[in-house]
Amino acid sequence: MGGWRDMSVEVLEDQYSPSRWSRRLDRDTIIDAHFEVTAAGTVRARASTQTMLHVPYGKGDGEKLDIYFPTNPSETFPVLVYIHGGYWQCLSKDDSGFAAPPLVSQGVAVVAVGYDIAPKGHMDAMVLQVRRSLVFLVEQYPRIRGIYLCGHSAGAHLAAMVLSTDWTEFQVVPDIKGAVLVSGVYDLEPILHTYVNDALNMSREVAQRNSPMRHVTPAMPAACEVLVAVAQHDSPEFRRQSQEYSQALRAAGWSVSLLDLAGVDHFDIIEKLSEDSYILTQVILNMISRACQE
Repeated sequence: MGGWRDMSVEVLEDQYSPSRWSRRLDRDTIIDAHFEVTAAGTVRARASTQTMLHVPYGKGDGEKLDIYFPTNPSETFPVLVYIHGGYWQCLSKDDSGFAAPPLVSQGVAVVAVGYDIAPKGHMDAMVLQVRRSLVFLVEQYPRIRGIYLCGHSAGAHLAAMVLSTDWTEFQVVPDIKGAVLVSGVYDLEPILHTYVNDALNMSREVAQRNSPMRHVTPAMPAACEVLVAVAQHDSPEFRRQSQEYSQALRAAGWSVSLLDLAGVDHFDIIEKLSEDSYILTQVILNMISRACQE
């Protein structure tokens, strides 16, 4: 087979430790810095935006979402659903509003989704929660005109799992027009052999069942546009996963592009979404305005 299967545990853990690959900060400070930046950005967003916080989409404690409304909402408006990272075991929706200001100012609502992280949550449950949060949005907010998913790292994995959903069991089909998958993991099997799985406790079967790479569905005629973004200073394994998943989507007929962003690492690739002029912010706004014109 080659590839990650030939790597020692030490090398594999290195590849799946994003903090070791940044050029900006050392590995002990970069994760703390990321938590601080996203939390502070969320505080700013909540102060400057009309919000509805901690809206329950289910009965569980973690099943809540935060809604940041557009500054000047039209009759109907697009919504960007943000799914946070943190290796499925840290961060929360309460650190996930930092990207709202540039979007709400352009008429886009932003929804930060909470889900039960490990060890309380297990992988099957997290995937189901994110799917159910979209069903809730569609049922509660008929004014939504198109849903755009944005996930970072573990959140990109969860967003990709949404793309493989069979919606018949939910009796609602969310109108997902776009997905922006940032520095994600799309094959969970290598993770089984690293420290990351200590909290997740996934079996091989669970990892395979929840690997988007293994569940790429043929694109529907009106399938959404997918953007797979990866950082120059992501690890080679993260970069490989993004390339292979985008190729798999393309082969299945999806409209997909791979954006390789220079000069950023696993953390600031997403942190900069708080900036109007950041390339990824602009790409998201362009994706939404194109779809809205169709």
